[in-house]
Amino acid sequence: LLTGLVGACLVARKCLPQGAVGESFNQGFRTSGQILVLTGVGGSLAAVVEKAGLGDIVKDSFSASTWAPLALVWVIAAVLHMAIGSVTTSAITAAGILAPVAPGLDVPPVLIALAAGAGSLFAIHATSNTFWLLQTLMGQTTRGTLKTCTLTVSGASVIALLLVQALSFVM
Repeated sequence: LLTGLVGACLVARKCLPQGAVGESFNQGFRTSGQILVLTGVGGSLAAVVEKAGLGDIVKDSFSASTWAPLALVWVIAAVLHMAIGSVTTSAITAAGILAPVAPGLDVPPVLIALAAGAGSLFAIHATSNTFWLLQTLMGQTTRGTLKTCTLTVSGASVIALLLVQALSFVM
């Protein structure tokens, strides 16, 4: 993201006046900077969880069936999202918990990533930046956004988990 932002500013420098390039860079950095920080925090949290040995506990708790680990990573991502409000951090952390032990569970890492992504979308509510972004973009009240976005995205999250579970039988 940072490389793309710098590249775009270099191209814009030829087409825009000097002040406009600086303002564009500032605006782009505000937008992409938050994503970079959240991704870094999520990766760091996943590394701490891995070093703490939670992956070994998870590995010992499940059989070779792929159903339980995928459901577990979905639940972990959903709970983390509800607690901290970040889709990115919850998905990266949940996947980071199970990814190191996935080979021992015969679970393809791509399915863990998909289940974590699906779980991180569950229950978008007031602690999530996505909730407020959707409310603003759709021009709804908080109650209206809870009724429309939270229910719809949560339903999509559950359907995605079911699809990932079905895909696990094929892979």
